[in-house]
Amino acid sequence: MTQYELPTTDDWAVWNLWLSINYLPAATVSDELGIFKTLDEAPGSARDLAERMSFDLRATVAILRLLGALDLLSQHEGLYYLTDTSRLYFLRESPFYWGHMLGTGQPQHAKFRDALLGRSPEGRPGLAPHEPSNTGGSIDSWASGDVDPERARRVAAAMQSHSLGAAVALARNAGFSGVNRLLDVGGGSGCFAIALAQRNPHLRCDVMELATMCDAAREYIRDGGVEDRVGTVTVDMFRQPWPPGYDAMFFSNVFHDWNFDTCAWLAKQAYGALPSGGRICLHEMLLDDDGDGPLTAASFSVLMLGTQGQQFTFGELKGLLEGAGFERVKTRRTSVYYSLVTGFKA
Repeated sequence: MTQYELPTTDDWAVWNLWLSINYLPAATVSDELGIFKTLDEAPGSARDLAERMSFDLRATVAILRLLGALDLLSQHEGLYYLTDTSRLYFLRESPFYWGHMLGTGQPQHAKFRDALLGRSPEGRPGLAPHEPSNTGGSIDSWASGDVDPERARRVAAAMQSHSLGAAVALARNAGFSGVNRLLDVGGGSGCFAIALAQRNPHLRCDVMELATMCDAAREYIRDGGVEDRVGTVTVDMFRQPWPPGYDAMFFSNVFHDWNFDTCAWLAKQAYGALPSGGRICLHEMLLDDDGDGPLTAASFSVLMLGTQGQQFTFGELKGLLEGAGFERVKTRRTSVYYSLVTGFKA
């Protein structure tokens, strides 16, 4: 049996290393497409810029937030301005212009350009959230409800390495008193359910996933020695009824895969499946209230341009949950980079 324990050093440095691939291309694509020049001429909001330059709004928000976290832009009352750094080194008329050196050959550069220009499909506008379309991105299998076994194993292994440290930190730093049965929606490898069960002997957890993902998760559940209290439930969350009988619905890195309309639908599904007094728990890497940081969360949000989603501020998630009927929405930091947002059904 593998007992989950906190590592002696957190993986913050690894997160920064992984997501640093987004920093330079966010700047070079902004130079190529004229974002710095346009904001120098007239500061504006993300929506203003998207309209002025015919950009995709979601991509514009994500790129501007990352530029803000990189101190290449500053934000005041919702408007973005150049900083001294961007004015000196990213305006082509400046004698200190760096663009000729930085180039545009980074792998992410073309992806960001396509996203800003609306060339990356993210589903039809107004699409019914229970019928998500394929996007050309990493969540297509969940949109279609079909993950082949080999991909399921790869995804489970990736999510296990990506999330294990956060899962152990959550189990130790977030209170689940009053919760007896928890449904881990879209739980991947099951590492969160396993960590919670190991830490809370009273707790029964089930991982709700597509069939092949449930098969992959069961291997981790057996290895974690919690088969008696962690199970799997095969449900296509977009097309099949959600199981009742749980007093908590837990989502980790699920909402950030989907657009606001789909997230609102997921929150309503959870609300409908929960009993009075039940709770929803969203485990996400939150952006600051103004969206422009912290740097790793802003870069993670740009990475989500490969899905239909983005990272959220607490205020954005609070609005989604209250719109579904949840009350007493609050947040609690669970690790150096993750937070748990909780809301209750009256």
